[in-house]
Amino acid sequence: MLPFSSGSILLAPMVGITNRAFRTLLEELGSPDYAFTEMASAEAYIANAPYESDYTDSNPKPDRTSVQFYSRSAASLAAACSKLRNNPFQELPAGVDINFGCSAPHIRSKGGGSAWSSDPDLAAELVSAARAAWPGILSAKIRMGPDEDYDRLLGFCRRIAAEGLDFLCLHPRRDDQKFKGKARHEYSLRLARDLSCPLVANGDITEAAQISMLTGRQRAGAAKGEAGASTHTAGADAPGAYAVMIGREAVRKPWIFSQLHALGSAKSAIPTPAQSIDRLTVGLRFLALAELYLPEAWQLESARRFFSYYCEQFSFAHHIKFKTMNSPSLSAMAETFTAYFGNVPEDRYCSLDH
Repeated sequence: MLPFSSGSILLAPMVGITNRAFRTLLEELGSPDYAFTEMASAEAYIANAPYESDYTDSNPKPDRTSVQFYSRSAASLAAACSKLRNNPFQELPAGVDINFGCSAPHIRSKGGGSAWSSDPDLAAELVSAARAAWPGILSAKIRMGPDEDYDRLLGFCRRIAAEGLDFLCLHPRRDDQKFKGKARHEYSLRLARDLSCPLVANGDITEAAQISMLTGRQRAGAAKGEAGASTHTAGADAPGAYAVMIGREAVRKPWIFSQLHALGSAKSAIPTPAQSIDRLTVGLRFLALAELYLPEAWQLESARRFFSYYCEQFSFAHHIKFKTMNSPSLSAMAETFTAYFGNVPEDRYCSLDH
């Protein structure tokens, strides 16, 4: 049984961002139904490389979090899953997610990420090895691969799902696209129809209307994670993805899960949440959490990645992004960020439904 219900809204894994500090910020603002750590290397983890315990830290909600691994071999992934099982019970993550989608050249060149999409049989061996070593939730995240051949994509997904995946996440862009162009969610809907494994749709999801379109469901206010937490908008057999996953938009608006849950729990079609968001306080809180939970060597780079997206919503986005990302320390970043709202006070507050 999955730890989240149909129609749920998940946090996508993002390198350098979805660490414990960021996930804690989301938990304070209104959490996703399920989350993922940033990508960790199975080989580095079993070799006890520096910071691997931070990459695989599933707090603050281990029971609603998967650790994502990329791996160069089935044996390494199995060993990583076995090692992860030795975590103290209170820090044991709910799941493991296998990265088959990262198209970064340095990951592909090592035989990880989307390099596996060229060999479904070897990819299936990776899933099988993880399934044998990991008794919890097992998932995989993929892209479309090197081309837009749906039959090839479907064959790959069926092959790996058959080895014991509990669900599959699709970001429907080719490997060479990075984040260019629009996510091809017609592929998400076709896969959701053709796979026996639950599909989670990811890519360019920013608002409730997209979630309804992709899932064929509208959240109806039941408690998160409980059976029946969503209803179909087009009948009990409405086609669509089992759930959706939000990435970059959650960094631009870390309150988005609270916003979307409020929309879904309202009786009316268009609710009007009265709560406002203090963008300054949110930014400063992330800096405090980064200092509290991240290794010192990570703190500044993680904050720069956070503000590179978070500042996109501001009137003078280019200016404040440049200033924060070039700050030499967290304290300097906090001073620069605070000063911005002294000069542009109208940017400080927004409504929850902004």
